[in-house]
Amino acid sequence: MVTRSPFERGAAPRSGGPAGEEVRPDRLLRAAEGLLRTCGQDAAVAAAVLAVVLLGVLAQVAHGGGGLGAVPLALLAALAVAFAVSAALAVRSRLAVLPALGEIRARTGAPLDPGAPWTPFALGTALEERVLDEQLRRLLSAAHRCCELAWRAVVWAVATAGLYVCWTLAAVAAGAGG
Repeated sequence: MVTRSPFERGAAPRSGGPAGEEVRPDRLLRAAEGLLRTCGQDAAVAAAVLAVVLLGVLAQVAHGGGGLGAVPLALLAALAVAFAVSAALAVRSRLAVLPALGEIRARTGAPLDPGAPWTPFALGTALEERVLDEQLRRLLSAAHRCCELAWRAVVWAVATAGLYVCWTLAAVAAGAGG
C-alpha cells in the first residue's frame, strides 16, 4: 500500500522550518519514522510481487511450460536478473538504516535489541542539542536512503512482473509452434 505519491517520497523537513523557525527534534524523528514506515511498505510490496512471480515461474516450469526456445530462455535470464536486482535492493534498503539506528541507540543508551521497548521522549535529556540534532539528521538521511532503495526495489519488481508476462507469452508461443 503506497501511502504517498512518488513525488512526495522522501520529503523531509527543511532546515529552518516553514517560516524560518528551527526544526525541532521531534519533527525530525517523526519524519524519519514516516520514511521508515514507507520503506517497509514498499519493501513488502516488492516482496509480494517477487513472490507471485517466483511462484508463477516455478509452477510453469514444473508444468513443463518453460519452453526451451531461444527467446523464452533469454527472457528467463532477463527475468532472473531483474528478480535478483529487486531482491538485492529490498535487502539493501533495510541494511541502509541499521548503522544509523545502531549509532543513535548507542549514543542514547537505548537497548541495542530493536525489539526492546524504547521510547524516544528521553532523547532530549540524553544528548546535548547539537549532538541530538546531528544524530537525528543522520537517522533521517539513512531513512531517506532506505526509502529510495525500497522504491527502486518496487520499480524493479514491477519490471520483473512485466518480464514474467513476456516470458509466459513467449513460452506459450514456443510451445504452440513446436
